[in-house]
Amino acid sequence: MHKIVPTHADEYDAEPEVTVKVPGRFHLLGEHTWFAKGNTLSMAIEQSLWLSASERADPNYRIFSVSLNERKKVSASNLKYRKEDRWANSVKAVISSFMEYGIHIPGLNFTVLSEIPPDAGLGTPNALKVATGLALKQLYAPNLSDAVLVALLERANTHFLKTYAHRADILTALYATKEHLVRIDHNKVTADLVPFPESGYSVVLTDSRVPRLLAREELALRIHECIRAYEIVRADPDSPSDFNQLTESILEEITDIPESVRRRVIFIIRESESVREAVHALAVKDWFSFSRIVNRSHEGLRDRFEISCPELDWLVKRALEFIIPDSPDLVCSRMTGRGFGGCTYAVIRSADEENYARKLDEYERIFGFKPVRYKVTPSEGARVLPSH
Repeated sequence: MHKIVPTHADEYDAEPEVTVKVPGRFHLLGEHTWFAKGNTLSMAIEQSLWLSASERADPNYRIFSVSLNERKKVSASNLKYRKEDRWANSVKAVISSFMEYGIHIPGLNFTVLSEIPPDAGLGTPNALKVATGLALKQLYAPNLSDAVLVALLERANTHFLKTYAHRADILTALYATKEHLVRIDHNKVTADLVPFPESGYSVVLTDSRVPRLLAREELALRIHECIRAYEIVRADPDSPSDFNQLTESILEEITDIPESVRRRVIFIIRESESVREAVHALAVKDWFSFSRIVNRSHEGLRDRFEISCPELDWLVKRALEFIIPDSPDLVCSRMTGRGFGGCTYAVIRSADEENYARKLDEYERIFGFKPVRYKVTPSEGARVLPSH
């Protein structure tokens, strides 16, 4: 059993009644189309978050983060969002969501240990919510359906934390399997498994280490612009009711749309189609087409969505230097996540992995940040661990 179990026992003088493991994740395509109910292609990774829980004698909650060496005390009578509680708000949000649904949650001790790289945009907050949800389901609602669990986790985001639903994060964590990507249909709330190459290629996440605190306002503005673009087009009488049926030719017929809005909507249209094309390319093992789709997506994020930055573009270019003209190999790279920093991912030949690492030596000299690499593989989804 993982070291979180003895850590929990030492912290609370009680063995955990449930322990859950949830993977981190990154998105290959489509994560910026969620508000238009597009599709997303994602990968769960081996780096995981662990959560253990046991009941308390009183009705309150204690939450211990081993990774941060922080402890939070939460009163059951005041289960509200508090900015100073930061990461612990994720646990509170899920407890609140379960209780609003009518499931009584008594006092609990939680221990959290995350191996997911922090501040890299690899899904730590939602891994914590999924872990909390699975622990509460195991203890107090074993017959709860997956659909209701997903709805409760989404409600934790939208109602308690006042953010969007993160559906792709939730479904990837719940349904991922080894050697597969996960395609999320945001409209149907489904997750389909897509086989990914097992050997000969390496997937490398590179954290740019660009501080994103100063970009927070810019990120919020860009998200607002994207939602505004979607709402303007959706409200036009000439626009189809199903956004996934919107084409660039239809968009050209819609007047009175600012050029910046049009540019972002075109990216959304192309990105939604890219997910479908990418899934087909993987199914027929057309590595060249898959690589072209991914590389084209990064260009759209840079030029149309405008959420990339010089550091991310530099990392992508270094990976693409391994492309051999007219070769059918799988070589591609793209930023992943919210942008203005965070990670890129690169899929390259395993034989080129060391050469890629050497190329990154120049990065710190140019930009002043030392990038961090993580080799990842498609991994299994969340699970409740057996008790011993």
